[in-house]
Amino acid sequence: MSDIREEAGSRTGRALRRSVTAGLGAATIAMALASPAAAAQPNHQACLGHDIRTYAGAGAGFGAFVSGLAADGGVGDEIQAHLVGDLADDALHNSCND
Repeated sequence: MSDIREEAGSRTGRALRRSVTAGLGAATIAMALASPAAAAQPNHQACLGHDIRTYAGAGAGFGAFVSGLAADGGVGDEIQAHLVGDLADDALHNSCND
């Protein structure tokens, strides 16, 4: 009877060791692959609103600009380009460019 208990105990011990080893291996891989997130520097708060106010204060040319954007299907691409700083300051002042 004691042989059966020893055999069952050794199987349980092996299974436990395998589980612990697999868990430690998975934790080691997870720690090795973990890295800090990288992100771009955020824009200045309200840079787009500030720029639109500046453009609108420049006169009637801003209305024509907005009408042209609306006729071309919207302003989504232009706003995204403005926010990421793809618009050069020499073309149009962009306070999001810093």
